[in-house]
Order: sequence, then C-alpha cells, then structure tokens
Amino acid sequence: IRFTVKQFDLSIFKANNTEFIEKLRDSVCQSLKIEKNSLNKYHKQTSLGRINSARIDCFNKINRLTDWKHGIAKTISPHIQYLLGHDLAIQRQMNISIQAPNDSSSILEPHQDYRSGDSPFQKVIWIPMTGCKESNSLFLENRDGRFEPIECDFGDIIIFDPNTIHGNILNKTDNTRVSINFRIKNWFTPDLGEQVPDRQFGIYYEDFIFSRSTLRAFNLLKESI
Repeated sequence: IRFTVKQFDLSIFKANNTEFIEKLRDSVCQSLKIEKNSLNKYHKQTSLGRINSARIDCFNKINRLTDWKHGIAKTISPHIQYLLGHDLAIQRQMNISIQAPNDSSSILEPHQDYRSGDSPFQKVIWIPMTGCKESNSLFLENRDGRFEPIECDFGDIIIFDPNTIHGNILNKTDNTRVSINFRIKNWFTPDLGEQVPDRQFGIYYEDFIFSRSTLRAFNLLKESI
C-alpha cells in the first residue's frame, strides 16, 4: 500500500491480479473503438458532445462481462476484507467515467456520497484505465483540508471513504482520464433503503463475498426453518 489514512482516507495498491483489469480495459477500448495505448487520447478521435453517449455504450458493455464480480474479488482481496470485513455486498453495476480535456460537463463538484443517499458504511473502489495526475484525476480533501489530486496509473487500485469530500475539476491536461468505480460495504451494515428506495439491497447492492463461518451459519438457519 503506497499511502493510507495518514494523508487521505484511502489506500492505493497494485492489483493482486491484473488479468481482470486488463480484460476490463480491453472491453472499454473495444466499445470506444480505440487501441489501449491510445486510450488517454480518446478526445482526439471524438467530439465532446459524443462522449456521454459513448460512455453509456461502454457502461452497458462492461456490465455484460461474464463473472465480473469474481474478477473483482481476485483483484482486490485481501485488501478489501482488511478494510470492511469478510462478509461483503457489492454495487450491482460498475460505473465508468470519461473526463476529456476542457470538458466542463464532466466536472464533479466536491461532495460526500452519503448526502445524496448512499450508505455511509461503504467504500468506493476506483480503478484507473489510464494514468491519472494533476487536473485529470480524482480529487480528495486531505487531512489538512486541501483538495488534492490522487496520482495513479493503470494497474493501481484505489479504495477510498466516500464520506471524505471528493470530486474533480476541469481537466486542463492533454490526456483523457478513463476510470471505473463501484461501491462495496459490509453485508451486515444497516440497509438505508427505506429512506432511499433506489439504494436498497437487491436493487443497488447484492451479495459479493462471505466467510466460511457466515455461509455455515446461513445454512444452519435454513435447516431450522
């Protein structure tokens, strides 16, 4: 892990197994019709007005990947268990962001996910498909209250606390940033679906990973019914 809560409420580490994130990047590039080595120059082959429709097509393609949750588990274990425990729920679909240079429509103002209805108990998994630095990256408020970019590369995995203020600014670099994100929480944390119906378990989250002891307990409960 390169740095942790000493500076930010996040962890950055190299993927344990790059097979899945390479498959993920290939799927992104196929959808965008671009070579992987040119992904950070995607803005040169399209217009800003077409990026969102391309992003939606890409979203649909990556979420059709076979057994993607198994691939994610191999990629981020055991780091995610260390942070959240061994019994986990995962967001049902991955999200994709494409932030081209000088695209004001891709600016995400500083925010906390909980304020818009997400669980305060979750972590965000943020996976860069391109190199990220300076103004084309994810920004987080650090422990000194400064809003700073996270420098990372393809092959890195970022896990951060979405209760930390985060967002992005206008990309003033000459590189497009493409990244994947989704949320994971402990399976036994409270479900706030009554307050926010579209964040209910089964709609927004689903089963991800369980410990052997928890699976054994579930089986015992089934036998007693």
